[in-house]
Amino acid sequence: MVGNVLLKACIVLLVLPVCVFAQDDDKWPPLSYLRADYRSVAIVAHSRIDDAEITNRVGGYEDWKINAVVLESFKGKLKKGDAFTYFHGAEAGIKREYSSGEKIVFLLADRGHYAVLENSTLPPNADRINKLRRIKKSSSRKRRA
Repeated sequence: MVGNVLLKACIVLLVLPVCVFAQDDDKWPPLSYLRADYRSVAIVAHSRIDDAEITNRVGGYEDWKINAVVLESFKGKLKKGDAFTYFHGAEAGIKREYSSGEKIVFLLADRGHYAVLENSTLPPNADRINKLRRIKKSSSRKRRA
């Protein structure tokens, strides 16, 4: 019994650093992960956050109202240069810096309001941008066919 617990603890300790490293990896997430999020939302965009403010606090969570500008659109009606507002729920105490700078956002649309798909916001890098361009290109080919 003690051996099983010790073995499981060792496995967790070996796997945990790999999981943490994956999130810092410039090649993460894989194309399949991005494609699944892409299909789940109305808007996908590389954006620059201009302003962010907390609009509500409930329990251990905060609702953020974020004003941004599209740098590149991958899906949806927003185009380069468009200003837009979206909402993002996050654990209380998250640093304001997290809601600043450039982000790749996956947005759900509901009656003219946009909200972030949970756990989908990513910092942009060349690999992610190229993967999203590939997804956009393959999606537009399917619509034309």
